[in-house]
Amino acid sequence: MKQNTKSAHFACMPIPKWLKFVTCLFLTWGLTAPVKASDVPPVGAGLKQVLTSLPIAGIKDELQSMVGTLRKTGCGSGFKGCYMTQSGPLQLYFFTNGEIEQTLLLVVDKKVAMPHLLGEKVQKVMGETSLNAPILSISTTDFELDNIRMPPALQKIVRDKYFNINTLSFSSGVQMAARVNLGGRIKMQMESLGVDASKMLMRAAVVMPIPADLASAAGGGAAAAAQAQSLREARAEAVKPESFIEFQFPPKTNLQLIMPKVQLADAVFFLNNELVFGYKGNARFEGAEDKNIIMNFQTPLGPEGAMDLADFSFRMATPASLTMEDQVRIMVAMASPDPRLAKYGGGFIRNIQSFKAPLLAMTKPLSMFQLNNPTPPPQYRFGDSSKPFPTDNKYFNVVLLGPLAEGGPLLKVAGDVTIFGQKMGWLYASAGKAGLIGDAGEQVTLKLGPLGKVPFKLQATTAINENTQNITLAGNVAGQKISIGMDANSMTVAVNATCVNPFEIKTKVEIKPSTNLADVFEGQGGVNVDPGKISGCIGKELEAAYNKIAGEYKHLSGYTASAAQAELNKISNAANQAYEQTKKEAQRAAQASIDAATKLWSGGTNAVVSAVGGSVAKAPDTSHVHYDRSVFNWDYYYDKHPELVAKQIDLVAHWGQTGYPAKWRGSLEFDMAFYAKHPDVVKMWGTNPDAYALVLDWVSWGYSRGRQGSADFDVTSYLARYPDLQRAFGANNYEAAFIHWLDHGKAEGRDGSPGAFAQTPPAGSVRVGGGGSAWSDDVVCKGQHVTGWRVYSGKKVDRLQFRYPGGWGEAHGGNKSFKEEVLLAPDEYVVRVSYRGSDEVEGIIFYTNTGRTHGNYGSSKMNGEYKVTPGQKLGCMSGRSGDRTDQLIFRSTDYATNPSQVSGALPKKPKIKVPKTPK
Repeated sequence: MKQNTKSAHFACMPIPKWLKFVTCLFLTWGLTAPVKASDVPPVGAGLKQVLTSLPIAGIKDELQSMVGTLRKTGCGSGFKGCYMTQSGPLQLYFFTNGEIEQTLLLVVDKKVAMPHLLGEKVQKVMGETSLNAPILSISTTDFELDNIRMPPALQKIVRDKYFNINTLSFSSGVQMAARVNLGGRIKMQMESLGVDASKMLMRAAVVMPIPADLASAAGGGAAAAAQAQSLREARAEAVKPESFIEFQFPPKTNLQLIMPKVQLADAVFFLNNELVFGYKGNARFEGAEDKNIIMNFQTPLGPEGAMDLADFSFRMATPASLTMEDQVRIMVAMASPDPRLAKYGGGFIRNIQSFKAPLLAMTKPLSMFQLNNPTPPPQYRFGDSSKPFPTDNKYFNVVLLGPLAEGGPLLKVAGDVTIFGQKMGWLYASAGKAGLIGDAGEQVTLKLGPLGKVPFKLQATTAINENTQNITLAGNVAGQKISIGMDANSMTVAVNATCVNPFEIKTKVEIKPSTNLADVFEGQGGVNVDPGKISGCIGKELEAAYNKIAGEYKHLSGYTASAAQAELNKISNAANQAYEQTKKEAQRAAQASIDAATKLWSGGTNAVVSAVGGSVAKAPDTSHVHYDRSVFNWDYYYDKHPELVAKQIDLVAHWGQTGYPAKWRGSLEFDMAFYAKHPDVVKMWGTNPDAYALVLDWVSWGYSRGRQGSADFDVTSYLARYPDLQRAFGANNYEAAFIHWLDHGKAEGRDGSPGAFAQTPPAGSVRVGGGGSAWSDDVVCKGQHVTGWRVYSGKKVDRLQFRYPGGWGEAHGGNKSFKEEVLLAPDEYVVRVSYRGSDEVEGIIFYTNTGRTHGNYGSSKMNGEYKVTPGQKLGCMSGRSGDRTDQLIFRSTDYATNPSQVSGALPKKPKIKVPKTPK
């Protein structure tokens, strides 16, 4: 036993299961003492009948007698009984698990002519094929024989005739395995593919008829009936059109096929009952030898076994990642000088000979197309039952359809693709009559010069044939075309300039394995282009383009920002001239003909003439106060309401009937919405005063006392900004300064804008009291804040003097000696003032940021309060005085040089009758 067991160990080579395997049964063989024939269980009559019916010349009688000489031998796991006998070149084995599961295995250790065991069509094309050491299995179950557990006689046959494979496997029914020397048409077809037809194993399901009386010949019992049913079902499977025979090669054989030029490992050839012939295995193509591609080829043979390639197909399952260069290698390998393919253009792909050279010339850019198989196949190894050939179509992402397909022969490939580092979605490509055609598209994000990283759709297109070598990527961002073209060795990037984005990108880079599209674009800042040379760039779009270059793109090279600004100046000057000319004509028409609606207001004409360019300073009566030239200015209204101008609406009439009642803004100097936010205006007129109240307040005492009427003009800033005006009118003569602005300053181009400290919403300035002569501490204060004060008070506030970082201002109000002096700490300042005011300042209290309270000075009953703008301090003081302090004007430091929004002396609210707008 030990000697025999040791002799059973030898180098094993793999072979796959053939057909289906349901049960793996391992037989252990040993030399045991012979037993009597009576100890052998009866062989099913049906199995014996099939055995003696085998159409192998000269062995029928001998087989009949051999059944009776079976002797028991050692068994491994799986079978309960194992028996064998031998006579010359014949070996007969019997395995059983009872009356139903039984197997007869016949070995004919000699060369025999191909028995008539196959379907008629297959048998015919096999011609003069001969078999060497055929093994036939007649079984009611599937089983395997492991090489190391075979008896020495069978082991020797497997080693010498079956390439020392490690396993013999059989399915139920009648099966045959043999070393085959092909003949006939099948041999011719094999050799036409470059295959040596003398070094193969053949496996086949035998289709010999099962005797009709099989069950009755076995005695009609249940076991016999079951055996008969099993054999009939197996025979029915064997005669189906798709059932096939297989031809296998020694393990580790690499076949060098000539059609196409490819090495095929783990190869298995097949032929089914309908004469469909083909092969499968692991393919390695020239130029892509490092990529293993599982391939399956098949083509129908003619009735006589001829392979005319009138129809064929390939299926290929690629690895997880494969480049389009690898695909090109596959395509080129499909070219063949075989005369049967000449009518298709010299290969398995139509016209492949005509565009083979252009394909090979573009392999470098195509190598940057990384094609991903979404379902890569599992590993396949011939003879390894754990790595069978994959059959599910989901693994096969490349197909080559034959001449009967539309446009065929045609190769098709699909999968997720990454191009130059950018994920480009699903690629669909085909190679055939029109050459290689492919396209893919996906949203990508790339840096586009000054625009930064921009998402857009990038479309990849490939078209290569005998006349064209086109590989491009194209996108579009707001009309700006992104074009990326490739030649054999380099990539050219072009981004054209547009009116929207007047810059271009042009570069050319060598294609390397590391080339990434994102890196290429990252290195391109863009170059400005003269918008005047961009086709279709005119009008407002042209002006916008110049503005971009003069501002946003001024850092780019190329067309300069200064050149763009010069063009903008030309455009602006021309536009202004045209605009002013049109406005002058409209203004002349307005001056020449004040319409009937305007004249309905008594005295309105003078006011209107003033508004459109006349010399009247104020409206002649309060009913037409809204036509005061500081309230309504025809030029301003014209500029701000092009929609009215476009409709040729009378602007004067529109202001009186619509704009003014709706509180539209009619001038640079006065804005009702702005003016209504002054705290004392709110106090006097409420939170929603009508237009008449606001305009009357402004014209009556607003600008004359230095109040700011709009966010765009401030008379106090105007006066403070120009020393010549101060010398002419005095430091606080706001009314004179305002008239100067209207009559001369605006036309002279002087600056009337608010000072740098203006904030919205401000606390503003508050006037308390009235009468006396005007005074101001601005000269000493110089935009700083109150740091102390001196005061004399009784029932009212008689005399005051304020201190600033620059020293004390002048004393105001009589000549009595001060009763109290307050000096604030260095970090202390006034944030709130309570007061009582009438015609004079009757009472006052100061509150500081540290929480201290100073006062009351004078009356203890207050009727008003001033809060400094948050974050600011009580600033430069001014007012009016005589024998007493008649008036104080409080303002925040943000209005130190811009003492705007000065309220009146808080008179009683007048009863105003607002005139109705004429119909």
